[in-house]
Parts: sequence; structure tokens; C-alpha cells
Amino acid sequence: MTSSVRLFAVLILVAVATAGAFIALNASDTDPAPDPVEFEEGPATGAVYVADGNLFRMKLDSETPKLIGRTPTSDVHASQSSPWIAYIVPRDPPTEQDPDFIPAPILRLFNPQTSEDFEVGSGFNPLWHPSAPQFVFLRPIVERHCSGERCEGLFEVVTFDTRSRQEKVVTSPGRFNLLAWSGERVLAADEADLSATTSIGLDGQIERLDIEPSELWDASPDGRYIVRSSPGDASLIDLESGDETAIDVGEGVLATGAWSPDSHHIAAAVLNRPRTRARAVVIAADDGRVEGFTGHLPGVLNVVWGPDGREFGFLTFVGSSNRLEINLCSSADGRSSCAIIGPPLQRATLLRFE
Repeated sequence: MTSSVRLFAVLILVAVATAGAFIALNASDTDPAPDPVEFEEGPATGAVYVADGNLFRMKLDSETPKLIGRTPTSDVHASQSSPWIAYIVPRDPPTEQDPDFIPAPILRLFNPQTSEDFEVGSGFNPLWHPSAPQFVFLRPIVERHCSGERCEGLFEVVTFDTRSRQEKVVTSPGRFNLLAWSGERVLAADEADLSATTSIGLDGQIERLDIEPSELWDASPDGRYIVRSSPGDASLIDLESGDETAIDVGEGVLATGAWSPDSHHIAAAVLNRPRTRARAVVIAADDGRVEGFTGHLPGVLNVVWGPDGREFGFLTFVGSSNRLEINLCSSADGRSSCAIIGPPLQRATLLRFE
């Protein structure tokens, strides 16, 4: 799902463990060392997640987590098609008054396969391409002025390719919020015009989509569909034909979710009307049909797909506690099911399946 489309002053709130880079573990820290990860189509073999300040990879066959790094920040964004992980750290040490607030964010990259870690530069709001090892992010172009937890300033949209280590500025200065990839274009909210969603080409070409950013839920990786969502109402819009298909969410609302890599399905959480419980569903892109995978749960967080687009997973709370569990869901022989994998986690974020 897109990041919050309502915060156009751009709040940058992270829980900072330290101001440094990822601490990669050497061979003596784990026995044995984590196996190399191949990003190929096929059933998921492992899950990567952050829990309690540590980065883990868990093999699904043994459900045994392996510690592969220690995270200096909770603002972590993983590529779904490559080993790279983007994260934000503060340029300056946090203040005692606002220890979790970063007025001057620095964007870094970490590769858990090679332990490579380097600084991209000033930036935040990284948004990974769904099928390529590149991302876009926002870079402040002038010194920002912050009051409390709100900053004012102008940003430019920048694309970065991890293969070439090359970056390219694709917009003039403005006040943007990056929302989603749509094929080879990036959808964004431009505070200068919130009556439409801004569609940015990597060549800098700007187009307008006739949907307010506050209603845009997400876009399909192939660029064909967008999802419109508001409480009690959701629909799929085919950008090729212009047809709009209703998605039956009852009186609920679409919450977190993600498109499958092949753009055929959406896995999402549907919150009930009081927004106290959620259920996991899969939505078919061709007709908007909704298939329920779970009953009502205490929460559905961090929805991600496996590499082959046939499995997806998410975090949910363990009863009324703050502990979280990873759920892995699949549909085989016409039967849909979800299973809990691994141990309960504390302060966790599910990053991807591999």
C-alpha cells in the first residue's frame, strides 16, 4: 500500500537505535553463516524481517531465524527483487527533546548477502521498483526549517540504480509525497495541486491522473490498474480501458496491502467499521472478486508477496499482547489457508519473502 498520502508537510518519524550504519555480522557471529539468497521465481524459502533492532532471515523449512545484522533505525525499506535494503539515519545526533525525530535524514543502502553498506546521501521516502533493483526517493534541496516534528522545505524526486550506482533527478523542486510505482512511472502527491495525482516518468515527463492522492490506495506493478479507496468503498480502475470495477469491502476499509508481482492479485487487510479488527483477503484484478483468507484478527501488518506470486504473508498480533507472528498464506487445490511460521516477535517489521 502507498505510504500516507495525507502528510504533505512530510513528517519524518523514526525510532533511532544509533546514528551509524547497519552492523553486519561476520562469520564468527553466526554458525553457520546465512545461505546466499537467490531471487528467482518459485515458492518462498525464507523470510527477512526486523525484530527488536535486529535483522533476521528465517528459512521456512526449519523455521529457524538466523541473525544477519543489527539495524540502526526502524525506517527500513527492502527491495522485493534484490538483496538491497534502504534505511534512514540522522545526519546529526538526535536531541534529548525529540530523540525519535530526524530533521536531516541520510539515506543508506545495505546488502545482507555481501555486507556492503554505503551512503546514498541526503534523502528519505525511498520507494523500490517492484521488479528492478532501483528506487526513487525525495531529496531536500535547501536547508529545511523544522518546528517540533514538522519540517518545511522543497524536495526533488531522484531515482537511484543499485547496479550502476547512478542517480538522476527527475523533477523540478516541489513538495512531493511518493505514493507508488505504476509500471515505469511513479505516482506522487504534489502539494501544489491536490485535485489530481501526479504521474512522473523517469525521463521527467509529468502527467496527471484524475484521482485525488487521498483516494489512491496503490497501483499495479505493470501499470495497468490503480485502486481507489475510501471508507466503505473501493474500486479497481483499468487505466487502459477506463473501466472501474467495484471491490466489495462491506462497511470496512482497505488498509495495508500489496500487489502480486504479476499484477494479477492484491493481498490486503480489510478493517471493520470500528477499525478494531482486520481480515486478510485476496482481490482478483480482472473482476474485483474478493476471497477471504482469514477471519477477523487483532491486526494485519506488513503484507508482502512471495517471489512467484502464489504466496503472501503478513504480521498479526498474538492475542491482546504486543507480540507479533508471521503468517504465510497460499491457495492450493481450491483451498485457501494461512499458517503461522516461526516464533513470536517483538517490535517487528516483515520486509520480504525470498
